[in-house]
Amino acid sequence: MFEHFLLHYRLRLLFFASVLLTGVMGWPQPALWLEWAALLLLVIAGINTLRHKKLFMSLVVILGLSNLLLLLLEKLIGLPSPMSNGLGLVVFYLAMVASLFHRVIHERPVTGDLLYGLLALYLLLALAFAMAYQVVNGFFPNAFWNARGELHLDDFVYYSLVTLTTVGYGDIHAQAPAARLLAGAEAVAGVMFIAIAVARSLMLMNDREEEV
Repeated sequence: MFEHFLLHYRLRLLFFASVLLTGVMGWPQPALWLEWAALLLLVIAGINTLRHKKLFMSLVVILGLSNLLLLLLEKLIGLPSPMSNGLGLVVFYLAMVASLFHRVIHERPVTGDLLYGLLALYLLLALAFAMAYQVVNGFFPNAFWNARGELHLDDFVYYSLVTLTTVGYGDIHAQAPAARLLAGAEAVAGVMFIAIAVARSLMLMNDREEEV
C-alpha cells in the first residue's frame, strides 16, 4: 500500500520537496537542521522518482549525501570559498535537472502527475542557477549590483526566480561578464521551459480527448 503510494505519487512528492527546499533556501539564514531536512527530503524524493533509472539514482544519492556532508563541514571548519558557496550543490541540482528532464520528456502517456514533474524541474533549475550565482559572486566580488549591499543565498534564490520567469525587477542585476552570461542563459532556459510545458500539456489534453 505505502509502496504503491510512493510510486504513484512520486512526481508530486518530488514537487513538494522542491517547494520546501526553495522556501528554505530563499529564507534568510535558515537553521542548519532545516537545511539538512529539506535537502535530505529532496534526495529521498529524487531516489523515489528515479528508482528505475539506476545510473541517475546512484548519481543523485552520491551527490546528495556528499552535499549533506559539505553542509555540515561548512559549519564546523573553514572550507575553500567555491565549496562553501555551493559548487557541490550546483552539480547536484544540475544532475537532478538532467535526470528529471529526461524522464519528463520521454515518459508516456502524459498524465496530470507528470505536470508536477515539470514544476519540480522548474524549481530545481532555479536553485541550480541561484547556487551558480553565489559561486560566481565568490570568485568575482561585486559581480552583482544590489541597492541593499551584500548579497546572500536568499537574495540569489529570489534573483534566480525572477530571472527564470523573465520578470527582472532590476533591484539586483548582473555586472561581471560571467554573471551576465549566467543570467542570460537562465532567461533563455525559462522561455524554453514554457514551450516544453505547453507542449506536454497539449499532449495531455489530446490523450484525454482520444480516451473520450
